Amino acid sequence: MAGDPFVDNGTVSSQRPLRAVPGRYPPGATHLDAAVDTLVRCHAALGRAPSEAEAAVCLLRRLWGRWGNTPVERPGWRSYVAVDGSPFELSAAWNGDGPAEVRVTVEATADPPTPEGNQEAGWEYLRGLSRHPGAATARVLALEDLFRPQTPHDRCWIMHGMASRPGADPLFKVYLDPDARGAAEAPSVLDEAMDRLGVRAAWQGLRGWLDEHGGSGRIGSLALDLADTDDARVKVYVQHAGLDWADIDRQAAVARGHVPGAFSAALEEITGTEVPPHKPPVTCFAFHRGVGVPTAATLYIPMPAGVPESDARRRSAAFMRRSGLDSAAYLAFLAAATGDGEGVRALQNFVAYRPAAPGGRPRFACYVAPGLYR
Repeated sequence: MAGDPFVDNGTVSSQRPLRAVPGRYPPGATHLDAAVDTLVRCHAALGRAPSEAEAAVCLLRRLWGRWGNTPVERPGWRSYVAVDGSPFELSAAWNGDGPAEVRVTVEATADPPTPEGNQEAGWEYLRGLSRHPGAATARVLALEDLFRPQTPHDRCWIMHGMASRPGADPLFKVYLDPDARGAAEAPSVLDEAMDRLGVRAAWQGLRGWLDEHGGSGRIGSLALDLADTDDARVKVYVQHAGLDWADIDRQAAVARGHVPGAFSAALEEITGTEVPPHKPPVTCFAFHRGVGVPTAATLYIPMPAGVPESDARRRSAAFMRRSGLDSAAYLAFLAAATGDGEGVRALQNFVAYRPAAPGGRPRFACYVAPGLYR
């Protein structure tokens, strides 16, 4: 199965209905309308200037374009990008005590949506990005033959991210499906991609390390920063099915700046030891050209199963406070993004955490669906 095996994506059918939440948006409202509304509310909740929200909205309107014009009340595709099936997801990230970064990730879909049409829309979206200053797409387009099969499978996807950063230009990202050519070909596809991206040695070193420390797991996504700078990242997201918290922590030790014990402590505090998560944690390993090991490891912690959403949010907020981060801003962001306040709906997908290395600052992020569908 392509994509995250714990996310149900693909064509909407009568056996797997996707129903719009009544009254959330008026008839005729589009996914772009909903994304703009959510983006504005999130900026306001985080105290970002109205001019920053306006700039982010203008950029989203220009880049998402016609792909966002499908009506909310007429979903034809259950998107991989958000846990409620919406074609966009909001996230916020805090780097130490600085202001939050607001991000939106979208999946461009055809009308009507089909695997072939969606694949075409995703790569056309990427080519559109190349016309925007600061969006360097050449190294991703050089991978198109690997991640764009002639006959995509039924659940194939490509996603695009845009980060609104205080005092800096926006950062664009792309997320590619390692299983685009099928699960059997994924290892060779990733090997070739990492070779072309100039990080093959570090990638092979990571695979060997993971095999020696509990198993390499499954690669859920390959992501790239669309920037022509030295700090542009290549990232792989490793899903840790069957590993305990200590094993996950030990696997991250291969990355620069990892703090031993930090991942296992975060997993225990946020998920609780008594209720295992309904899907595995994920570690995102970052690579930079010319560096022989992963340059960073970030832990993605799924919300615990069987726990009310409000309790899950309180656990995460308590962990943020103990890490010296702004938990009030986190809770305000969730309320703005979901429209649920403290809410009872489980719309938060992951929280991400990277501990502070010596001389550095901790990083925390949360990823949340907009709550368009039940």
